[in-house]
Amino acid sequence: MSCNGCRVLRKGCSDNCILRPCLQWIETPEAQGHATVFVAKFFGRAGLMSFISAVPENQRPALFQSLLYEAAGRTVNPVNGAVGLLWTGNWHVCQAAVETVLRGGALRPISEFLGASVEIDEVSDCTDVFKLQDPRKMQKRRRFPEETSMLADLDLSNTRF
Repeated sequence: MSCNGCRVLRKGCSDNCILRPCLQWIETPEAQGHATVFVAKFFGRAGLMSFISAVPENQRPALFQSLLYEAAGRTVNPVNGAVGLLWTGNWHVCQAAVETVLRGGALRPISEFLGASVEIDEVSDCTDVFKLQDPRKMQKRRRFPEETSMLADLDLSNTRF
């Protein structure tokens, strides 16, 4: 029997399917299918399967979850993605976007993150749910002299272990 991920991707599924363990943290079969389609559309089906097969089996569910959050974050905040949402204190927007995907909803970029005054239609559930912080109004953190010297001491050379 095909797992929900293979079923929506219309690919063959076997007992040693690499996608099945990645979806077990998602509760419903419909949500598993929605998440798989969304991530596969964003990264490409071959890209998704390549990412998953490149990591050890015990890390595959975490990788899939990370790819889902990054794809959702990059969709609503195309410039900075999920990391930008976390950095600006808007992680709740990324979480709402993932919940929207799991319910089968569509996402659109949020105008506040694009710096435009474009009106976004109500296709995206996470657009109107939360009041967003404007990242341009956030104060930049100043570095203290001792922090600057610590950064200079970092050895970021390319070495193999």
